Amino acid sequence: MTVDNETNAQPREEEMEQGKVKLEEKYGESDRELNGERKSKTNTEFIIREVLLGVTICFAQIPESVAFAFMANVKPPIALHAAWIVGLMCSAFGGRPGMVNGATGAFAAIIGTFIPEAGTGKNGPGVELLFPSVIFAGLLMFAVSASKLSRFITILPAPVMIGFCNGLAIVIGLAQLHPFKDHENGGWKTGPVMIWMLVICFTSMLIMEFLPKIPLKIFKVIPSSLVAIVCSIVIEFCIVRPTGVKTDVIGDVSEFTSDTAFPIPFFLSTDAVSYELSNIWSWSSFEKIIVQGFLLCAVGTIESLMTSEVVEAFVKTPSDGNRTVAAMGFGNILSGLLGGMGGNAMIGLSTVNCLNGGRGRLGPCVAALCIAACVMGAYPLLNYIPIAALAGIMIIVVVHTFKWFSLGMLLAAILPEGLRQKMGPKFQRKVPRVEVFVIFLVTILSNFPKGTNIAYAVGAGLAVCAINYSWNSSKTLEVQESYGEDGVKYYDVEGPLFFGASNRLFKMMKPETDPDKVDVRFSGTTSIMDYSAMEVLHKITAEYQAKGKTITFHSLCPNSQRLMVKANRLVKNVEYTSRDVEVQDIDETLPSPRHGSDMVG
Repeated sequence: MTVDNETNAQPREEEMEQGKVKLEEKYGESDRELNGERKSKTNTEFIIREVLLGVTICFAQIPESVAFAFMANVKPPIALHAAWIVGLMCSAFGGRPGMVNGATGAFAAIIGTFIPEAGTGKNGPGVELLFPSVIFAGLLMFAVSASKLSRFITILPAPVMIGFCNGLAIVIGLAQLHPFKDHENGGWKTGPVMIWMLVICFTSMLIMEFLPKIPLKIFKVIPSSLVAIVCSIVIEFCIVRPTGVKTDVIGDVSEFTSDTAFPIPFFLSTDAVSYELSNIWSWSSFEKIIVQGFLLCAVGTIESLMTSEVVEAFVKTPSDGNRTVAAMGFGNILSGLLGGMGGNAMIGLSTVNCLNGGRGRLGPCVAALCIAACVMGAYPLLNYIPIAALAGIMIIVVVHTFKWFSLGMLLAAILPEGLRQKMGPKFQRKVPRVEVFVIFLVTILSNFPKGTNIAYAVGAGLAVCAINYSWNSSKTLEVQESYGEDGVKYYDVEGPLFFGASNRLFKMMKPETDPDKVDVRFSGTTSIMDYSAMEVLHKITAEYQAKGKTITFHSLCPNSQRLMVKANRLVKNVEYTSRDVEVQDIDETLPSPRHGSDMVG
């Protein structure tokens, strides 16, 4: 019975296999065609989305770049040419697809501290030093990439990042007050001019903030910054000027012309662009170029790698930090040579790009090419943009750049626990006070006192965080004392040995009262991390040997042993054993798995 069923089952299985093969032959070709159509449709949708996003970003980036030029005390073409040069180089060759690059507030904040203000839309004194500084910054970025230093962005503390964003927001925000000042009398503009400037500014702010929130698909495609600019132009030329009042537009403060439409090497003199290159050849100028180059490299690298991390969190694909920095270096060298202010990644526009589905290089490349087309071909239209509209757009950028939750963290840090609990869950956001201090230290030093900038602020924040970590880590060192049956005294050490903790170990040792033989045993968490720790081991050994006693340090990890071997001349009297040797000795005394199985069996 069973044999018959098996015999009948075999033909049925063969028939099923033959039918499956026929179906595959019949429908396989159509499936392949369908998959090809789907892939083609996906590629088409991707291209359309990226191009539309590129155009949108372009119209958002142009007013920002002009505003950053005013903030850096240089003419707008210097920023716009930098925007498309740096943007194109980084988008095409960088290590983070989907990231937008160009002239940024971080660069403008540094440049503005080196170039004095000479009026909105004008080049400040010493502008000729900017271009060698940007080139030098690009060379430093190449060095950072070659040295693979980009990996150290992972140790940048969160409080420093928050302070960086807050400080940058305040720097950009304060720069938007300049158009409302009357530079002739040193005060503020007054009368109808001031009123209409405020009307245009607030109109741009309202459009920038609330237009994208209208639930219509068209407002998801048309950039709110473009609508804000168009509305401000209409207000200026259809309402304000017919009444006999006039507010400044770009053409009034720094007109775009055919002479500035194309980038010109800064070392060439033309009728439209000419710099005092003789000012470069002095020691004080070289000093400014070097300092400014280092600062631009620092803030550009930090912001670009931070932005790369943000984009990576959105798109879930890995980034190449070294390639990102190298492409940025190339873009800045080219920008400096062609008379641009340089730039780096733009965290705000990169976030907008990713939130709207941007994933590839095409969108940012299209944005850069569109900026180039506008500057070179449509530059007359840029002259009609009111300065107050640019201020309104940038104020909304400031509002979204500042980390407002940090104010709640500050309030929670200074309020007592009982009061925080009474005020509800919104104030259950207390973090260590020193970290809140770092946030506001970086924020304040980015702007005050005069002479500081955002790069110095980040350095100060890193220093405070490093000191705080070192202090807390030093307190984790624990030492326990015990005696063996043979009269040997043991010190069991647990915790890292470095400059902050090694002196504590030295003070815990008792060479005067300890027996003739002392063993110091390191735990698995103990590691010799620097020269300070090795020097302390040398001092401890010398103390015991001076009293005719012996001391041995046991179970050094491989990294600790490597440091001791390299510094053998400095620690030649220190006796120690390796953790690997001890483990091997223990293994040799244990039965092998074969012996163990024989014993069980």
